[in-house]
Order: sequence, then structure tokens, then C-alpha cells
Amino acid sequence: HNDRSVPEGVYTEILSKLAEFPEHLRLMFLHLWCTGIRGSEVCTLTGDGYEEKDGDYWLKVYQVKMKTYKRIPIPEALYKLVQVYKKKYQIGPEEYLFQNQTGGAFRYGTFRYQMLKYCEKYQIADGEYLFKSHDYRHNLATLYYDSGISLQAVRDYLGHEYEEMTRQYVDYMPKKLEKASEAYFQEETHSFAAELMKGEFHG
Repeated sequence: HNDRSVPEGVYTEILSKLAEFPEHLRLMFLHLWCTGIRGSEVCTLTGDGYEEKDGDYWLKVYQVKMKTYKRIPIPEALYKLVQVYKKKYQIGPEEYLFQNQTGGAFRYGTFRYQMLKYCEKYQIADGEYLFKSHDYRHNLATLYYDSGISLQAVRDYLGHEYEEMTRQYVDYMPKKLEKASEAYFQEETHSFAAELMKGEFHG
């Protein structure tokens, strides 16, 4: 099994340069990084998919492969960024959060092409990094598993029917999950979101 997770240095570099990316790509990337959902699922998120309940934040995702919806926890920072984005672009509950020119769902091919283009433009990993949305699922699965979360729970989170499938996502590399990256997730997401939101309000 190949290790397909995105190296910490790479996603940290993307995050540090994300303010240079177009607004929709920033938010699409943050969904991948924070939630590990499929690229195709990011493209079909709708305005009513987000909710706050008892201080927790949730995202409803339509799983194309399973033809069902699932609810997953998301960071408060991501929830708030989405609210700002929805207000700015007046996105209704039934509308796609990320739209093509005619208001339909953003095409995954376009998303991938644009991410490749901007990663090259801003010389991510010296211009060598090839963006693959799927690799972020590996990152999150590994992060959770290394943090002591059961394979079954990771499986439910990813929406896999088979444990074997989940096992492929969990990269068995003997690593004490870089505590740095965990701390980054908790602290930086908030200050990073604050920076982004500042930009949104004045932009």
C-alpha cells in the first residue's frame, strides 16, 4: 500500500499562500483539509448543508457513491467562513455553495485544474506538487487513526461500507502523529479563519 497522504510541509505551504488563491478555491481547499470529504462532494455542497447545534458544527454531505447523506463534525472556523461566503454571494438553502456559470454544481474537473494551476503559480513544493483531492482523505483517516480513534469510527466517518477499504486509507506509517500538525489544526484554523474573514469583509 502506497503512502498517499499529503506531506505536512506541503499543506502548510498551501495554507500559508491560500490568501493568494481565488476565494472559492480557498474555501473548497479548506473543506478538503478540514473534513477529508471527496472532491466531488465538495463540488456538490449546498447552502443548507451546515448547522450549529449545542455549540457543535455539522456538515451534511451527499455521498455520490452511497447515494445517501451523512453528517460530519466540522471546525467552527470553517462553519463561520461558509456563513460569510453564503451571505456575500447570496447563496440560498437549495443552491450549490460552489457554482458553475449557470448555477449548477461546480465541476470537479475544473476544481482540480484550477488547484493544479494555482499550486504551480505559487510554486507549492517548488512547483512540483501535484494536487489530488483524494490524498486529503488519507491525511484525515491517518490523523484520526493515529490519534487512537477506532478503525470502525474512521470507517463510519469516511462513509465506507467495508473496513478493508478504510484500512487502505489509513497509512500504516509508524509515526506519532506530528503533534505540530494537530496543534496547527486546533490553533491556526482559528487565527487563519480570522485573517480570512478580515479579508472577506473588506474585500
